[in-house]
Amino acid sequence: MLDDVDHQILDLLKRNSRLTYTEIGKQINMSSPAVKTRMERLEDYVINRYTVEVNHNELNKGIHGFVLFKTKSCEKLMNYCKENKNIIDLWRISGEYNYMAKVICAKIEELEQISKDTTQYAFSNILSILGNYNVEEG
Repeated sequence: MLDDVDHQILDLLKRNSRLTYTEIGKQINMSSPAVKTRMERLEDYVINRYTVEVNHNELNKGIHGFVLFKTKSCEKLMNYCKENKNIIDLWRISGEYNYMAKVICAKIEELEQISKDTTQYAFSNILSILGNYNVEEG
């Protein structure tokens, strides 16, 4: 069972998984050895892995879009998406289509190729992002 301190440690790690035991300890008023002990316990049962969040806008400048898929060949589609370097996320969704892929390509032809490659087992609809508006700023 996790207590408040465990949740505080997890919240800090979610924001920055590179924090040291000392930095975490300062923020939650605990010693480094105590933080280390708790984190080791969390790593045994709660924390599956540490990862990196990549800014794909900087990494892959180019055309951003989504591809909606309607398929009954889910495994074929998922395998294709795992292998395609331009597909950075794949979601199972509800509605007329059952999958949505987030795509970043250097050229529009690469986006169109995804649709061509999957024609045998999925119907697809390409959505290109034309602009980005921050709704919070108005």
